[in-house]
Amino acid sequence: MDDYKPISQKELERGYFLVTHRLLIKKIILIGAISLLAIFYAFLIFQIINYFRSPSFDTAARQIQGNTFDWATYHNQRVPKNLSIGKPEFISLGERKYNITTLVENTNQDWAVDSLDYHFVSQGESTPTKTTFINPGEKRLLALTAYESDKAIRNPELVISNIKWYRIDNSFPQIDIKVSNITFAAASRETVEGVTSELPARVAWQAYNDSVYNFWEVGWQIALYNGDKLVALNEAKSKDFLALDTRDLETVWLNGLPRVTKAVIFPVLNKLDSGIFKDVYVEPTLENR
Repeated sequence: MDDYKPISQKELERGYFLVTHRLLIKKIILIGAISLLAIFYAFLIFQIINYFRSPSFDTAARQIQGNTFDWATYHNQRVPKNLSIGKPEFISLGERKYNITTLVENTNQDWAVDSLDYHFVSQGESTPTKTTFINPGEKRLLALTAYESDKAIRNPELVISNIKWYRIDNSFPQIDIKVSNITFAAASRETVEGVTSELPARVAWQAYNDSVYNFWEVGWQIALYNGDKLVALNEAKSKDFLALDTRDLETVWLNGLPRVTKAVIFPVLNKLDSGIFKDVYVEPTLENR
């Protein structure tokens, strides 16, 4: 069966028109598409302009502005506050030796001073540099003891450098060395059975290790004041201070002292140093028989 059908005159004319006018047709389609896009964007811009001019935009802008997070305040609240530093003081020990100290306080509860370097300057002369730490919320002395100088110490100034802060987290050990019952006894004479003894000035206190940690050693700064003026300083150490242990401690001064109105004890224990711990206290268990 023959399926051939002859092409009509109209089909030939239509095909001829498409072939001879294909460029024109493409231009018409392109112009139409561009016109539609132009109409769409014009409508979109018109709607955006109307939205910006509408009261709802002002309301939304105020809401966004009100909900904007204050990153500057957040950052300032999280950075450590500067150390509170008192006026440097010195005590003449005789023979050109001095104790030079400054009371410092770390008011940050979530920042520890991992380390800092400090020295004193007096009359253009710098003392040797020492390195120390300061626990969160801790107040104690930066001290240089028995410093020998050819020049008399006058108006010493404290210089701190290379301070390194450490932000504590939940892994920071809970340690509290509590000090109580501080008493000062001036030098005196005591006669027992006809024998007179010279008793040096001394400070006694009670220390309690309120933690579950056993420590190899705990240091102490013992400061004596006449009013607000530091008049004497001593340092001591306690070996093998065990968890939940209470100790009665004492230190003495063999040299003469001026009038003393109060004594202050500062524990010295670097809570960031893992080397201070002997082991963790374990509650003993009783065996049932």
